[in-house]
Amino acid sequence: MPPERKENRNDAETHDAELVSCAVMTPIGEIALLRLLHLADSAIPIGGTPHSFGLETLADEGTLIPGNVETFLAAYLEETGALEAAFVRRSWNGNDLRELSDELNARKPARESREASLKLGRRFSELVNQLTGMPLLQTDLHYCVAFGAAGASLEIPEDAVVLAYLNQSIMGLVSACQRLMPLGQLAASRILWNLKPAIAGASLSEEALCFSPYLELASMRHGSLETRLFIS
Repeated sequence: MPPERKENRNDAETHDAELVSCAVMTPIGEIALLRLLHLADSAIPIGGTPHSFGLETLADEGTLIPGNVETFLAAYLEETGALEAAFVRRSWNGNDLRELSDELNARKPARESREASLKLGRRFSELVNQLTGMPLLQTDLHYCVAFGAAGASLEIPEDAVVLAYLNQSIMGLVSACQRLMPLGQLAASRILWNLKPAIAGASLSEEALCFSPYLELASMRHGSLETRLFIS
């Protein structure tokens, strides 16, 4: 018998991509696509730039360096990314938004990261309400909950909403890394490109399962840093 082949990281990423390609995604219309691109733009004015969600602590301690950013974020997607993807889906599907946000509160023990998520959710909701001219969203929701609800209200297909949310989240974290360490534009772009299969795999999550104490503890230590560039 031929020797059993061990699955490496690239094989796993390819498998994730194949899972997504095999899924039947709902077609998205031109206006819905343009609105989704608008809401998932990293330049959207909701105040995401000052937040690193604990990455600044890890960079300051020398744990997070340019050489392991991609590996770290791939692991992040498997845990926190998959968790938030599940909450985007649940909010898109009409679950009680207040209950969802309260549940996510309990799953974010680090105060800075929890407050950052709520602040981004509030500003995102206010922006959507102003853009549409209608009170579509309540303004006391976590960001991922608000994003899913916005997608449903604007009739943007569920899978596209989840993918867009995760992609812009990772773009924000990579941007934070660029300000924390010598990570150039080409290297950052390559990291984002290489993480696409991991983003696609995390987007399939429908169960709110997550265990990521490493980053949560880093976020808790953030307030004790002598010099800080980020709020969280």
